Formats: sequence, structure tokens, C-alpha cells
Amino acid sequence: MRHFRDWSVRTKLTLIALLACSTAVALACVALFVYEVRSFKRTLVTDLRAQAATLAGLSTAALTFDDAATASEMLGELKNQPHVRWAVIYKEGRAFAHYLHPSLDGALPAPPAAGFDEHVDSDGVRLATDIRVKGDRVGRLYIAADATRLRTRLREYGEILGAVFLVSIFSALFMATRLQRAIFIPVQRLAEAAREVAEKQDYSVRIPRRGSDELGRMTDAFNAMLGHIQTQDTALRESQQRFEVAVAGARDGIWDWNLLTGEIYFSRQWKAMLGYEEHEITGGRSEWLALFFDPAERADTVRALDEYLAGRRPQYEVEVRLRHKDGSVRWILSRGAALRDATGRPCRMAGSHTDITERKLAEEQVRSSRAHFEVLVNSINGIVWEADALKSQVLYVNAQAERVLGFPVRAWLDEPGFWEKTIHRDDWGETRRAIRRAIFSGRDFQHEHRVVTADGRVVWLRASVAVQRMADGEVRLRGLAMDITAQKNAAEEMARMQRELVAASRQAGMAEVATGVLHNVGNVLNSVNVSAGLIVDQLRRSKTESLARAVEVLRARHDNLGEFMAHDPKGRQLPAFFGAVSDELARERAGLLEETKALQQNVDHIKQIVAMQQAFAKVSGLREPLDLAEVMEDALRLAGGALPPRRIEIVRDFAAVPKVMGDRHRVLQILVNLLSNAGQALQGREEGRRLVLRTDVTGFNRVRLAVTDNGEGIAPENIARIFSHGFTTKKTGHGFGLHSGANAAKEMGGSLTVHSDGPGRGATFTLELPVRASDEQVEAAAA
Repeated sequence: MRHFRDWSVRTKLTLIALLACSTAVALACVALFVYEVRSFKRTLVTDLRAQAATLAGLSTAALTFDDAATASEMLGELKNQPHVRWAVIYKEGRAFAHYLHPSLDGALPAPPAAGFDEHVDSDGVRLATDIRVKGDRVGRLYIAADATRLRTRLREYGEILGAVFLVSIFSALFMATRLQRAIFIPVQRLAEAAREVAEKQDYSVRIPRRGSDELGRMTDAFNAMLGHIQTQDTALRESQQRFEVAVAGARDGIWDWNLLTGEIYFSRQWKAMLGYEEHEITGGRSEWLALFFDPAERADTVRALDEYLAGRRPQYEVEVRLRHKDGSVRWILSRGAALRDATGRPCRMAGSHTDITERKLAEEQVRSSRAHFEVLVNSINGIVWEADALKSQVLYVNAQAERVLGFPVRAWLDEPGFWEKTIHRDDWGETRRAIRRAIFSGRDFQHEHRVVTADGRVVWLRASVAVQRMADGEVRLRGLAMDITAQKNAAEEMARMQRELVAASRQAGMAEVATGVLHNVGNVLNSVNVSAGLIVDQLRRSKTESLARAVEVLRARHDNLGEFMAHDPKGRQLPAFFGAVSDELARERAGLLEETKALQQNVDHIKQIVAMQQAFAKVSGLREPLDLAEVMEDALRLAGGALPPRRIEIVRDFAAVPKVMGDRHRVLQILVNLLSNAGQALQGREEGRRLVLRTDVTGFNRVRLAVTDNGEGIAPENIARIFSHGFTTKKTGHGFGLHSGANAAKEMGGSLTVHSDGPGRGATFTLELPVRASDEQVEAAAA
């Protein structure tokens, strides 16, 4: 049987076919042979009975007349029947007449026993029959025939069956050889394909299907299996290639620890992170432990690792100091995860090493910067605050709130709706309506109202409020409230003075004097209005809104503030931004104090200040001749904090263009926003950062200001939506900078457009303005 297993399928199929066929033919031949033997014996017995009956009938007369000679003569006729061996007629127990075949020796057979009828065996047939006359038995015939004819016939029959058997076997062999191809060839092809796959590891091999039988279905299953294996093999190769590329290109070091064998693998980057070459660290646990700078940290790390592997710690993540090859110390963030078997026993563990030295150094700087920020915010001459509009809950307020209003900071933060209690009851309704309008419209607003301080004083505040609707439906209000009590008192004092002068002139009846005084007073009031307007303009252009946004950014990243300040491009810009805002607020504060003091001086001094401010300052909304190159430089200086901290090439391509009549404030706002966006787009570029500022004439009495960067670019599907309200591709963006810029350009009779060749290929934002737009054009554009 063991050798049979090693035979080829073709040999096995042939042998099986031959065995099945020969067995069937042999069984058929045996059945026919047995049937023929039994049939011949029945025929022999039947014939012998007929002869015995005939002889018995013919011998009745001889027995009746006791004529033995006639009986013997009658039996002698049996010599013509060669198969009859002998025949004896017994009368009254003695042999009356007999016949013996010449081949016998002459001895008569013994009489049959009483009741004997017939007997058939391999030698032949013997039977006995009664001879009766009118019902009475007068004698008995005992006759026998041999099986010579049977053996002769059976030999001939056997020869015929043998010939049939051989012909059947050869026919079966021929048919099996011819028909086995239908089974053997598909099986052979499957075997050859399997061998080719095993030897060459080529899973692209496929076998053509030859039918819809089991072999056809097995062929389909085999091809499907190869396809599945090929897909898995391709995915495995790609995964392995990606892993190799990731390990080779990753900034993090990779380690892999076989917990069963103790073997540890360190990637090339892992070793290079500590200054070692590939061959200098072989991968032993002792080598790793020897790199620790602090023995206490080493013990803590080993304990954390053991606790994680034992299941007592949910994750393995530690920050340790390792010694660099040059002797310096590197802060390393080590993270890993274990693979466990079916019993929960860890068998393998892998993880990464991240160099966080710069982050650790930056965290120290952030702590210092945060302290500086707190000092900076608290030094602002105004109340900086943030509130949840729907819950009427103040979320943040600086220390100036206590200085201005006398209430402690904790009272604002701990008691919902506390700020509402401070508002003067006469101003409460209008203040509430202004907040509701802002919540409904989502627009920023300014509002003046009175508040009652802790000591009962009434203070006028001018609040500049920014509205932001959060993704979860919350509405945040952030603002800066400035104490304008002095300005309000000065305005009221000037109004009182005007009323007193008018009354005095009427009482004196001096029309000309009164006219002159009123003229002078009118000039003074105009000067006061201009100064007040300048103060309003300075407050509107104040950087407090940007500061509030920066504070929100810091608050949103409170949990990872160190990493944000160290690694995020926005975070790295905040110190410079806070410095710039601090300088700007200091300048605003100085200007506001100077203007307030100016209101209290004499009329001549006020006139001089007003004349100087009229020459050098304009309020937002007024058009003036603009030098585009100068405006572009101003915008670049204002947006400097938003540009990447690393070196950036700034190209100025300023063509000679005519001055434009426009609103300097709005143009600066648009350009600063574009420059800030360009700076953020350049954050992801490691080198070759380039920013191009361009001015030129487009024809039709229009000029163009373009800002081009080679940063991350814009996807084609985002071009059409870039100026839509609320649309942004930044994680921390609000989606109204470009929208408001486009609206402002339209209101000035111009347009703001964008072009980008796709992601990674930079972008160009173009502000197009008319050289001089009429009031009707501006009003039509705004409408």
C-alpha cells in the first residue's frame, strides 16, 4: 500500500479501471459458469429421468412374463448413450437385467436403499425409479450417468469465458488509457502548476478550466486560491516595502524586542539619534540600559516596562534622558506596544523613540512666555474677556477687570450671569439686544454702555466684541472693554460749556460776539469730535481682537501648550505676535491718554492737536490717495508675525502704478490677511520658501496687487469655495478672513481672486482696485 501511494495518478487510474473492470467481468464469468454447471446438471437429471421412465415403461412386459433376455436386450440399447454408466432392473431384490458401460469392470452396483430417489455429485447422477403395472410395483430401475459430458462442456465454456475476460481486460485497458486523459490531464496540470508555484513562488500562474465538473470547480478554486495568495503576497510585499521606507525615512527610531529570545532590533535612525553608527550597537538589553543618563530614570523605565508587560499599566510611554555619543544628553519619548499569545503572555514588543529635546527646551521657554503673556494681558488698559453667550458664563477675564470695576476675578468666573449684574439698569435692555443681534447674525460689534463698580461708581465702557459660532453650536464672545469714562465726561463738559456760552451770548445781546463765540465753540466741538473719532478709529484698529484670537488658540491647546508653542508654526509665532500686540497696545494706550488729556486743555492747544491729526490721520471708511508699494510694505510689517520664523525669500516686484483712491484700513486688512495665509501655506515647506509681492497696471484704469507663495497650494475642488463664508482648510481656521476680504474689495469697487496649479504648487491671490472709483460705484458695489 505504501508503494501504491507513490505511484503516479495515471498509473493509479489505470490500475483502478483494470481492477474494477476485471472484477466485474470475473464476477460475471463466475456467475455464468455456476449457472451453466447448475443448468447442465438439471438437464442431465431431466434427460436421465426421461430415459429411466422410458426404460421402465418398456420393461413392464418383460417383468410380467419374466423375460430377462428381452429386458437385457432393451437395456443394451443404452450403449448408444455414452454418458450412461450402467442400468440395472431389480425384481424382488435381485438383478433381473442390467447394462454396464464397456469401461466398467463388470461388477454390478449395490441395489439402492429403500426410499432412494436420486443423487447428484461431481461424478455424475444416480437415480432409481419404480416399475409399475396397473399401480403395482413389479420392479425397480437403477440407472447412473457420469459427468464426462459436463466436464467437456464446462472446459469449452471456460475457454470461451477466459477469452471474453481477456478481451474485456484489454478493451478496458485501452478505454482507460484513452479516457483517463479527461481526468489525468487536469490533475497533471494542477500538479505542475502547484510545483511551479512552490519552486518559483510565482502566484500569477493560472490554469485554464476544461469543464464544469469537480475538476473544473477544483481548478476554479485553485485559481481563486492563487489569486487570493497573490493579492496577499502583493499586499505583504507592499506593506514590507512601506515599512522599510517608513523606517528608513522616519525621524523616529524604531525598536523591536523578541521577548521569547531576548533579541532586540534597533533601526538605523534609532542609533543615529544618539550619534551611533549601525555597527556600534548590536542590539542587547544591557547596551540600551547603559545609555541612560540618570539611574533613577532607568529604574523607573524598567519598572514601567515590567508593569506594562504584566498588565498592570494600560500603555508603555515614558520620557527619559539618554546619553549621546558626544556626551550630550537627549530627551527621548519612548512608546511601545506588546503582542500577546492566546494565553495573554507577551511574546513580542515594538515601539519608537522620538527625540523631544527641542520640545523640552521649548516647554521651559513656554513657561516663561506664558508668564510674560499673563503680564502682557494684565497690563492692557482694558478688560480682556471671553464668555459663553448662550450660558451667560464668563470663561476668562484679565486682572484689569478688578482694577477697573473693583470686583474680584473669581466672581466673574464662578457665578454665571455675574457680568449682567454689573450693567447699569438704564443700559441693560440695549446691551442685551446688541448681544442677541450679534448671536443671531454672527457679526462682530461695538457697544458703549455703563456699568456700576463695586464701590458704586458709574463707569462708561466701550466693548469691541468678536462673535464665533463653535462646531458644537456654542457661541463664544471675545472682547476688549475700554474705560471711556474720561472721554464721556469730557464730551459732556464741552456740551455744557457750549450751552453756557450760548446762554451768555443771548443774555448779553451781543449777536456778533455770540456768533464768534459760537463759531469758536463750534470749531472746538468739531475738534473734540475729530479727536473722539480718532480715538474710536484707534480702538477699531486695535489688535485686541487678534489678541483675543491668540488667547483662544492658547486656551484651546491648554493641554499640549508646550508642544504647540515649540512645534506648531502658529505657536512659534505667538511670542513675536504678543510682542507686537504689546507694543501696539502700548502705543494705543499712549495715544488715547494723549487725546484724553488734549480734550482738557485750552481751545488753542486743542486746535493745534486737531490740525496735526487732520494732516496725518484718517478714520476708517474715508478714501485717500494710496501708494500701493507703501501700503504693501505696511501690510508686510503688520503681518510679519504670521510669517514662518525660518528664513523666507521675499521678492518685491513693484511696478510704477498710479495712486489709488481707497480706504487704507480696508486695503491693509485684505493684504495682511493674504500675507498671513501665505505664511501658513509656507509652514509645510522645509526649504526654498518664497513670497512674491507684485503691483502692476491691468488696463481700463485699474491696478493690481498680487501675493504669490510656493507653499502647499489649493486643491481644484476648493478654488470655487475659497471665498465662501465659513469655508476653511485650516484645522484652527474660522472661514471668514477671505470672505470678508472679498466683500471689502467689492465694496471698494474692486475684486479679490485666486489661482493655484494644485496641491504643493503654491497659490496667487490678486486684489484688483480701480484707480479712482466714484461714490456711486462704491455704493453700488456695497449694495
